[in-house]
Amino acid sequence: MGASEIKRYERLFENGNLDEFLEIATLGQLIGLLDFLRSDKMRLMETSPFPSPDLEDQVGVMILNHLLSQGRKVDHREHRDMIAYLGQAGFTIAHLKTGEGDVKSEKVSIERKEDDFMTSLFDDRRLKQLGAMREEADHSFLIITKSYNEVKQDVMERDIGENILVGYIASLCAIGYPPLFISNKYDAARIMKRLVSKLEADTHGLYVRRPKKARPSDYRNAIFETLPGVGPKLRRKIAERFLTIQDLAGATVEELQEIDGVGNKTAERIYDILHT
Repeated sequence: MGASEIKRYERLFENGNLDEFLEIATLGQLIGLLDFLRSDKMRLMETSPFPSPDLEDQVGVMILNHLLSQGRKVDHREHRDMIAYLGQAGFTIAHLKTGEGDVKSEKVSIERKEDDFMTSLFDDRRLKQLGAMREEADHSFLIITKSYNEVKQDVMERDIGENILVGYIASLCAIGYPPLFISNKYDAARIMKRLVSKLEADTHGLYVRRPKKARPSDYRNAIFETLPGVGPKLRRKIAERFLTIQDLAGATVEELQEIDGVGNKTAERIYDILHT
């Protein structure tokens, strides 16, 4: 556990915010708290009262309830390495029905394919399985435990044209199932577990900072980019010249053409739209 995490949990006890924290904590936060409670650092704390001796058991029960409520399951027919890892991660080993995927939770269904990926090229039932998964869960995914090169080799051995494979993968992408190729089953199981955890916790942890509240300039930029021929790059140039929507609406065709990247036809279309 890192120093910043230790400090965060220390403050819970120092500030008396533990009860409030327990009411809203995610599964990951509860696991972190349990790890902290079991650490030597916790036992050596002298700056705040030591918590109730029952707290560790209480947090453990809360973690168990979280896992049970999420309905995390892995099909018993999955590879033994994946079952071993996911079983230790709190997934129940169960018999999953067609349409539930091979790994599932309350919100997530994941279908895994390996040698049977190629047979699905000519079997409409496979696509129906994916359709059923979408009805069962909010989020559904397709993971292939082979590399793309291995799949291409299978295609060649079966005398199937590579264009057929490319077209099939493009079709999967088009219907919302871009296949994720992970040849190592243990790595695939780790990604499945992390994927379920992120989506169930509703804290996806994407490394993209998003403003908590849109600023007026964000709305202006969005409106600018709805204009014909205007993308992010041209929008920035327009915003440098015309700071507000009102300024842009008052521009003449000639003034619009003065912006690098705006030709006569684009300028006329923007002018017409703003004056309709």
